Amino acid sequence: MSVVDEKSISSRNFASDRRPDPGVDAHRLQWFSRTRARARLWAPSILLLLATIPLVGAQATNSVILINRNSGQCVTIPGGSSQPGLQMVQLPCRGPLDEQWTLQPVSGGYRIVSSLNGLCLEVAGSSTADNAAIQQSTCTGSLNKTWKKKVSGSWFQLIAKHSNKCMAINGASRDEGATVVQIACSSAAQKRWTISASPLPSLWSPKVPFTIVPAAAANMADGRLLLWSAYGRLYFGGNHGETYTVIYDPVTGAASETLVSITGHDMFCPGTSMLPDGRILVNGGSSSNKTSIFDPVTGIWSQSQNMIISRGYNGNTLLSTGDVLTLGGSWSGGQGNKHAEVWSSGNGWRQLSGVPVDDFIGPDPKGVYRGDNHMWLIAASNGWVFHAGPATQMHWIDTNGNGSIVAAGPRGTDAYAMNGNAVVYETGRILKLGGAPKYDNGRATDGAYVIDIRGGPTAPVSVRSVAPMAFPRTLHNSVVLPNGQVVVVGGMNISKIFSDLRPVYMAELWDPQTETFTRLAPMQTPRTYHSVALLMLDGRVFVGGGGLCVDTYAGTCNNHPDAEILTPPYLLNADGTPAQRPVINSAPGQTAPNTTITVQTDTAVASFALVRMAAATHSVNNDQRRIPLPIIGGDQSSGYWLHIPADTGDVLPGNYMLFALNASGRPSVAKVIQIR
Repeated sequence: MSVVDEKSISSRNFASDRRPDPGVDAHRLQWFSRTRARARLWAPSILLLLATIPLVGAQATNSVILINRNSGQCVTIPGGSSQPGLQMVQLPCRGPLDEQWTLQPVSGGYRIVSSLNGLCLEVAGSSTADNAAIQQSTCTGSLNKTWKKKVSGSWFQLIAKHSNKCMAINGASRDEGATVVQIACSSAAQKRWTISASPLPSLWSPKVPFTIVPAAAANMADGRLLLWSAYGRLYFGGNHGETYTVIYDPVTGAASETLVSITGHDMFCPGTSMLPDGRILVNGGSSSNKTSIFDPVTGIWSQSQNMIISRGYNGNTLLSTGDVLTLGGSWSGGQGNKHAEVWSSGNGWRQLSGVPVDDFIGPDPKGVYRGDNHMWLIAASNGWVFHAGPATQMHWIDTNGNGSIVAAGPRGTDAYAMNGNAVVYETGRILKLGGAPKYDNGRATDGAYVIDIRGGPTAPVSVRSVAPMAFPRTLHNSVVLPNGQVVVVGGMNISKIFSDLRPVYMAELWDPQTETFTRLAPMQTPRTYHSVALLMLDGRVFVGGGGLCVDTYAGTCNNHPDAEILTPPYLLNADGTPAQRPVINSAPGQTAPNTTITVQTDTAVASFALVRMAAATHSVNNDQRRIPLPIIGGDQSSGYWLHIPADTGDVLPGNYMLFALNASGRPSVAKVIQIR
């Protein structure tokens, strides 16, 4: 977000400022009302309930979409026209027929045939000149309608046979509506293409309406979600000492709003951490020195000690000790010197004199105001923390005593990646995704890297580049699933705050076995700046928010006071119908590290996994981590014996979702287990 003049932001009463959403599905709300009385929280029958909800997904076809590697947008027929001679353009990929094509083999290559109107892509007038238009025309055997595919790594070049020039986006533009042309071939990104077949079976719910833009979200142990915005439902700015919150129940559809003023904390743009006892700590933001704690059991907010250093857009992580580290955050409370502090229950905050922020600041064009924002902080053993970015240089942080810093080297070939993601998908292994070289107006990258920190602070950190995403993204969100796959949602191809320009509608799924991405069904709504995503107890993914406009951006910013819920492929059969899932019949509600627990299921299962409950805001979710649990004995009849790791740096104290997975990788509805 840009610097906002607080005086220019209206202080009017927002109590009646709820804007109706035309996308609300009345039938869905009626269904929730009818089932409220008989719904049992996270019952195994939830898939039967899902089958009654109209879901949005893509039908499997033999067609493909053509995704430009530079812009992440698709070759599209303007307006869905059937007019011959119409030049093609790029638009954000959403999967309709006007961006679907069939590659039909012909002598010397392929014809690229529209699935909408049966017309073929050709070079206008059989031109051999650079920037000649790629247009649609009646299919014939002409060479200007024949295309050769040249494979290079994870992408293709599409070469016109008559001219030997490449299909490209004019001027390497990332703008919506930029034209498709031919240009002399090179390795430039605007001349590269991903040819993507049908998405994996995946479904999106209709939009779920709220009274607020959920710019932050957190899991609660009973399956509900805590959502919050700012002092306004749809706006932010200044320190108003109060915050609109909503508690949402995904099973019943109930969403209850509360204006929280008891802590005097405007909790917009804060750090967030899930505490060992399941409470949610929120520190800094618009009220830049405040710390508030929400207790999901009582539903009560309380005030904790103020921070020593005022900050907003700070990065947090829970430590193996149960304390909380916060670092950075020059968006609020003055710029610079946002050195490390540690919070502990009962003692409040203490500054780590040995951990100044200087080494962690990225080279943002707006300086420290942006360069120390949204840090990816991954807790490890004995109070150590791994700093993965967004700055290129990585570090280990020792939070014991006065603290210290150990350099961990660069993040491979990856550059400064503000508003990218870092996800712990397996113990000690991190998937880094996307980002941009500057906070605002930065060109998103599609890069993906696996970072291995299993050796700890005394061993070299391993960084490997893996196959890229299909879509460049920044301001996106990523969520680890119980099978180790990672869902990537939303974002945009140029980081433009308070804007829905150039959004990425398509979701992607990263598979740790192949280390590649496959696209999923598209969302209905852009989820960019101020959006969130969280895993839910039933294995689906909550994706919401975006916008939260201020008067400075009136006319360019669209608020999205709603959410969509993704049903990932592992919950569906190949035809898109709900798949049979295992059920956990019994599991302990609490245990400790280095213990063995017994879990009983209704059918034989192949594996188990823990996924830590999390809080997310501004593309940052440092809480989430997945921990595979090996089966060390037992069986379906007697119960499976699972060993909880001894290292509290691997299994941070707190609430976890325990999933059982069958041989097909389909997860149960989770049981919540607290590890302390």
